[in-house]
Amino acid sequence: MARVLQDSRRFTVPIYQRQYAWGDEQLEAFWEDLAGKAEEALETRLRFQHYMGALILAPGVDGYSVGRIPSVQVVDGQQRLTTFQLFLAALRDFARQDGHDSLSQNLDVYMFNDNRGVAADDYSARGKLVPTPADRSLFYDLMKPSTDHIQARYSNCFFQNGRPIKAHCPRALWAYATLQNRVSQFACWGKQDEDSEAELVEFTPEERLGRLQALADAILLHFKLVIISLEEGDDAQVIFETLNSRGEPLLAMDLVRNNIFHRAEAQGESAEELFANKWSVFDEAFWKDPPPRAKPQKPRVDFFLSHALTAQTGAEISLRELYTEYRHFARPRGRPRFETVEKELDALLQYVPSYRTLEQPSSDSDLDQLAEQLATWEVTTAYPLVLCINANKAVDDAVKAELYKLIYSYVVRRAVCALPTKSLGKTFQRVVAVMLRRGVSRESIATAFAEQVGPTVRFPDNEEFCKALLERPLYEQFQGKVTRLVDILWRLELKSRTRFHVNTGRPASLSVEHILPQTWSENWPLQDGRYCPADRRTGADDTMLDQIEKRDRLLHTLGNLTLVTAPLNPSLSNHKFGSKKGPLAQSLLALNNQFSSLEVWHEQEIRKRGEQLAHLCVAIWPPLPSA
Repeated sequence: MARVLQDSRRFTVPIYQRQYAWGDEQLEAFWEDLAGKAEEALETRLRFQHYMGALILAPGVDGYSVGRIPSVQVVDGQQRLTTFQLFLAALRDFARQDGHDSLSQNLDVYMFNDNRGVAADDYSARGKLVPTPADRSLFYDLMKPSTDHIQARYSNCFFQNGRPIKAHCPRALWAYATLQNRVSQFACWGKQDEDSEAELVEFTPEERLGRLQALADAILLHFKLVIISLEEGDDAQVIFETLNSRGEPLLAMDLVRNNIFHRAEAQGESAEELFANKWSVFDEAFWKDPPPRAKPQKPRVDFFLSHALTAQTGAEISLRELYTEYRHFARPRGRPRFETVEKELDALLQYVPSYRTLEQPSSDSDLDQLAEQLATWEVTTAYPLVLCINANKAVDDAVKAELYKLIYSYVVRRAVCALPTKSLGKTFQRVVAVMLRRGVSRESIATAFAEQVGPTVRFPDNEEFCKALLERPLYEQFQGKVTRLVDILWRLELKSRTRFHVNTGRPASLSVEHILPQTWSENWPLQDGRYCPADRRTGADDTMLDQIEKRDRLLHTLGNLTLVTAPLNPSLSNHKFGSKKGPLAQSLLALNNQFSSLEVWHEQEIRKRGEQLAHLCVAIWPPLPSA
């Protein structure tokens, strides 16, 4: 990108091209790619360039003359090129506001030509990009080094606090404001240590400069464009229509397929036989659909390939650069990893049955059960580890079942303890790396966690797990994710059953019920017999306030929660305990058996039941084995 923008020339968008049109979706994708490259640069793990498509340039209508900056027409790619310029302006302006004048000035060379005889403040004459007439006035305003005039000139586009009003902003202004906000967040706030549970910290001025420079390097050095330069006789419109026809865009897996079969033919292997016997499975509709809740929205086959490469190598794989990642996998350091393309395909295909099960469980096998559990907890980042375990034919099924149980336990224990989930993907990837070195076993998974230091990685022990079960307000904690709380309580239901219970399957309409209701003040007296005032304060002495506080603290904990097969009538739900015992017993769940023999339900009963359930939880979700 730097080479494209360093040249002294003007990129003119033809008048027939549409106005700048990128919205939030395109800006978000652009920012994710850009921030990802910047983070890689900061961590010194940059391996690949990021390609942003093609830029088609045609000769300028004015031709060339001595002493004048040459001009080219942007036949295609003007949306990307405009976004790059808007981002550079946003980065430059934030760098200047943050006191980094040198970086700010260095960016000007990529935005302006050094026109001799043209006033330094004539940005419309010096700008490298000449947008469509409808965009020019605003665009040149945004290119000016100081943006103080923007809010004054476009006052209807901003709230009084300076925030832009999306509905009133032209697309270019919204893009500039959005990108500058992202730059500010990226540069100023973050975690000093990835394996830290601390709140976001503000970076020092020196750290901010480093992060701003990383963003500049990402777009100028690590973003690439394919430049197609047309000659005078070329029909620009025909080429534009050909490249932008209505055919489906190539997917990452299309590029992988082409690369695989090109190498197969070069090595004398039968491409037709390999396609029919090996590759044809990937032509099914299953692989083209995006997985439910997938972010970003990509075909399922892309996610499969990413998971399979991690399972095969133990390395972190970038979904943004999947094709490049695959080429690196197939030919590390320029030498083939496999003797034949057939063996290369076999290495991929070994994961297909496991992945299908993870995406569409259909039986009661250990892997199907884990698939349903991971779907409930929305943890697809564990897939590479599951693929690695299940593909190993030398490992006994009983050992695999234990390892699946540990994966499920890790996910649930961390969620119950309210530990962050951001680094789960890297954690599972590192476990895969250990298993590839040491073999698939309980000892390997224990070693993997012993080698990973930091609170964002730890496997909560029994003490931490039980403390969270007894004290954390799980109902509130899983608000919006009630299926996860239902999963916990249903596993407890199964564990509570004896041989005298009918082993029924999970009902379709389970709901979570508070035994002591959320609105308990009217019908549920405190332990000393007094009733809580409606506002919880009027006329309450210190003793009563203390009792109210203790009760509220226990209200949403596990000991006060249960399952019912049909929601209780809201009015009955708030009645005294005696009125609730019958409906709870009618649920026919082992989890509710004890209530029929109790006369009262107060704090002591909640704590006692919580301890009983915590004991069962430790058996359901076991701790990490010793290394």
